[in-house]
Amino acid sequence: MYESDTIAAISTPLGEGGIGIVKISGSKSKTIINEIFKSSSGQKTTFDIPRKLYHGFIIDSEGLEVDEVLATYMPAPYTYTKEDVVEVNCHSGIFALRSVLELVLGNGARLAEPGEFTKRAFLNGRIDLSQAEAVLNIIKARSEEAVKIAAKVMKGELSKRIEKIRSQIIEIRAPIEAMIDYPEEYDDILPDVQVIINKVNELSEEIDDLLKGVENSRALQEGVSVAILGKPNVGKSSLLNSLLRQQKAIVHETPGTTRDILEGFMSMGGYPIRLLDTAGIEGTSNPVEMEGINRSRTAAAEASLIIYVIDGSAEWKEDEEIASMVKQSSGLVVAINKQDLLQRMEEEKIKRKYPKASIVKTSALKGIGIQSVEQAVSDQLDMILGKKSESSIIVSMRHEQILKEVKLTIEGIKNILGNQPWEIISSELQHTWNLLGNILGLSFDDSLLDKIFNEFCLGK
Repeated sequence: MYESDTIAAISTPLGEGGIGIVKISGSKSKTIINEIFKSSSGQKTTFDIPRKLYHGFIIDSEGLEVDEVLATYMPAPYTYTKEDVVEVNCHSGIFALRSVLELVLGNGARLAEPGEFTKRAFLNGRIDLSQAEAVLNIIKARSEEAVKIAAKVMKGELSKRIEKIRSQIIEIRAPIEAMIDYPEEYDDILPDVQVIINKVNELSEEIDDLLKGVENSRALQEGVSVAILGKPNVGKSSLLNSLLRQQKAIVHETPGTTRDILEGFMSMGGYPIRLLDTAGIEGTSNPVEMEGINRSRTAAAEASLIIYVIDGSAEWKEDEEIASMVKQSSGLVVAINKQDLLQRMEEEKIKRKYPKASIVKTSALKGIGIQSVEQAVSDQLDMILGKKSESSIIVSMRHEQILKEVKLTIEGIKNILGNQPWEIISSELQHTWNLLGNILGLSFDDSLLDKIFNEFCLGK
């Protein structure tokens, strides 16, 4: 077990609420709570019954009551950190929680670092590194789908698949190593190259399956940017307001009302969306409007998808500036807006210009076609990111980078089989085995752990 001092932190968000929790982990946990807890019965409580909620008060050095609490002692190893753990359920409120935490720290604990509880769970062998990262992904998840994917990893689904692949590598490598170590016994019996090629191909397919849908999984976890582009006064801001179901942007008939990027957040088809309303694209000498257009260009270049808004009540003429921005995007939805007015738009021109775009008809002012826009955005994202898959379990860029390196190594092994000494084949298989172990944290350095766990909040 990882030997360490006793740590403590507030494990619930600061602010007003029903309950706030101060968590303590380490060998001194029980001693500390005994020092600062007074039972509501007035009798001495030693927390001899594990996992029982004890009602009482946290008291200071003078015996004054700081807060009325429920406290629980949980002995190692059956805890989150595999250490002795105490949880103190206080009244939520910054001053009450900090007062209790200060008494805990004053009696032998130190303030936990970000993610240190989960770090100890990893170092003490309760979870592997991929599961620890999944805890952070659940905390940071921006959609229900993202929570589901991260929960799979936290339950060990990724770990099981990685261990299965590592076992397959051992099966391939074992007869090769036997031949290398005992050449006199295998003088006339060489490994069957074709059998090994078949098994290496199976490895490659396993890696491909793990990487399948990775872009979609990350989009569900981290969110995607969607930029609303168009000429002035076509209804971009009205569309933003309609999609967000709130008056986020000022809407006025005067062209050029929006001169800066406005943004809002929402969910479309399970994707967390950062929706950007940009300045109208049109030639201008006004320096403020020019800066707004420059920011629109940047937003378009960085967006995963563009909603191109066109005024359906006017004839459409191709705009080279907007066309150049649209080409930078991976996905496109064309909203022919102002359907409440007499239509002069020739839709076929748009279809010829943007054959892969989803075209929807809207009246942002009247709230017409808004759900169609949402569905079109979702469908386009599915198309460019890959369909959502029930088997998707990769959400970490670290995992993806390692698996892509494994894939390259496996392809290299296939290319040299039969052409290079068996010692080199065995060495490359060992390298692949080690790389996969890095996903689980079977080998690591302190800088890697610091990078991962420093992203956590205090108290987790």
